[in-house]
Amino acid sequence: MLVVVSPASPAHAHTELSRTSPAARSTVSKAVTAVTLTFSGLIKKPGTTVVVTGPDKVSYSDADAQVLDKTITQKVKPLPVGAITVVWRTVSADGHTIKGSFTFTNRVAPPTPTAAATPTAEPTPTVEPTTPPAASPAAVTNTDGGGSSPAVWWAVVLGAVLAVAVLGGLLLRRRRSTGA
Repeated sequence: MLVVVSPASPAHAHTELSRTSPAARSTVSKAVTAVTLTFSGLIKKPGTTVVVTGPDKVSYSDADAQVLDKTITQKVKPLPVGAITVVWRTVSADGHTIKGSFTFTNRVAPPTPTAAATPTAEPTPTVEPTTPPAASPAAVTNTDGGGSSPAVWWAVVLGAVLAVAVLGGLLLRRRRSTGA
């Protein structure tokens, strides 16, 4: 009787993170527009999240992560200088949840707001001279991209109320002078 004994074969390895771009613990000197994670096996889109945060703990992830075969690509907004943290979670093709995190250092300052908005804001007063001059400088100095501040809206409302009051006063005065 012949018995053949072979060593036990290892179980199939689970999918793991193979590499990242930017690389973990690296320092980048060019603007990063996306973070890419590459895995050893296929991954699924459902359940995949990637959150990219700066030293200010603000998320710079831009839209949902894109999944293609073994790769996740997360677009990012302009990153601040400093330590950038990437926290990720996905599901491998065999259904196992895998997750992790890594950091890299960004040495590229985000672009500063330019005066590109100025040419579109300045022609308004010259085309429409009835626009109150106080509203134009406030609109030009708003560079946060999040809309006008409440102070600007209050100034516009107050200007409109004053304009209506002056116009009403003039009409009332004219009516009294012609009716008397």
